[in-house]
Amino acid sequence: MQNIKKILKVIIFFIPFILGAIGFGVVEGEPFTDALFFSIGFYTLNNTDHASNVFIELARWTAPLMTAGGLIMAVTVLKERFLNWRTYLRGESIAVYGPEEETGPMLAQLGKKGIWISDDECFAKASRYILMGEENENFLFYQKYGSRLSGKPVYLKCSSMNGRATSVNLNLFFEEEIAARIFWKKQNLYREAKEKGFRFSIVFLEFGILEQQLLLWGLQNNIFNPKQEITYHVFGDADRFRAVYHELSKAEDSVIFHKEPWYESMELFEGADRLIVSDAAETLNELLFAIPEKCIDILAANPEEVLHYENQERLRIFFWRQEAGRVPNILEEKMLVRAKSINLRYAHLYSGAEETKDNLEVEWGKLDTFTKYSNISSADYHEVRLGMIEEWKRETGQSEPDHEYMTELAELEHIRWNRYHFLNNWKYGIPENGKNKDTVKRIHKDLVPFSELTEAEKEKDLENIRVLLSIGES
Repeated sequence: MQNIKKILKVIIFFIPFILGAIGFGVVEGEPFTDALFFSIGFYTLNNTDHASNVFIELARWTAPLMTAGGLIMAVTVLKERFLNWRTYLRGESIAVYGPEEETGPMLAQLGKKGIWISDDECFAKASRYILMGEENENFLFYQKYGSRLSGKPVYLKCSSMNGRATSVNLNLFFEEEIAARIFWKKQNLYREAKEKGFRFSIVFLEFGILEQQLLLWGLQNNIFNPKQEITYHVFGDADRFRAVYHELSKAEDSVIFHKEPWYESMELFEGADRLIVSDAAETLNELLFAIPEKCIDILAANPEEVLHYENQERLRIFFWRQEAGRVPNILEEKMLVRAKSINLRYAHLYSGAEETKDNLEVEWGKLDTFTKYSNISSADYHEVRLGMIEEWKRETGQSEPDHEYMTELAELEHIRWNRYHFLNNWKYGIPENGKNKDTVKRIHKDLVPFSELTEAEKEKDLENIRVLLSIGES
């Protein structure tokens, strides 16, 4: 789209030249070179003789407008570059690349720290970069300016995280994934699930990309008790999802995929602890009417989509696109520090790497995408863990978790670690090479219940928690 706009601007600018060439060369019969020379003169007001035909007349009037427009555009570009340079010199600047409809709200959040890169021809210096264009355009921009982006954190929006390799400074983000992780944190299901003996049911009325991410991250974040029984009921077309995530059934919590239409399972809906619905107007209206007094979680892309609903008090509205577009949620600085700190501690324990600030990034850059996301999953779940620890402190009156509770937290961490592997289609298995895992076959000998681990492996889960708690973030 941006390339088309550029081409149109060039064509419009040369219209007076083309009209003049036709007027002088074709209509008046002037020599070709003279016709071109006279036509160029219109842009500088050098050719002000009486127009002898309509083509010359149009060229004579439109060319100065094109010249003025070009000068204004040049001044605007220079002004923009000066302002961008001044913003960069202030420090902590963030350049945002992409179409205005995507970058506008983000630049409003950034205020004086924001720099807009409207297309890939106007690169600007910044401390960090957020690429908000189409996925292919984002990667082309990153490749084109790879040397200039070296050493600068780059956050690139993509449409799927599966199989994406990353470089040291490149952080991919997927809006639906960000929204899913934020959604579960905002729900604070721990207290609600505890009141119900950790037996809890969640129903998805639809199963698009957002709901798929909600299920994947719900399984990784809604882990509260070793004996919990959280059941996820899924309505909608899930055949492809089930084929891709074929080890999903290994997770302790149940995921039930329903083939029947939702309205044939009204008893399930009436007894569910959470009903989650995307903004499908007809379906939501029917559900509100069919199940009186039931609160429903609605996932809305923007506020305008839910203004027309009655019974607003029955809706727990989550504006997912708005949340996914918040700069702090994209940067996720605390979570990334946690993830990198976990990795550095293991690098220190098993390869002797010094735990320094520089090595935090160096060791992170050595990881493949799967291992990076394993640490991210652990760091993300830590926010849930912190909430549970605060509840435990309040109930027990103790200032720090004792050994018994730390052991329970370690078991929960192992459950999460297992699930992360199952969701990436790993299985239990003993590698032929005598190691713990075989990344080609995707088998690991520790994909077993916590009680079956060796004391050394249990200690790894405890150490993971200690590292995260030592960071001192609340």
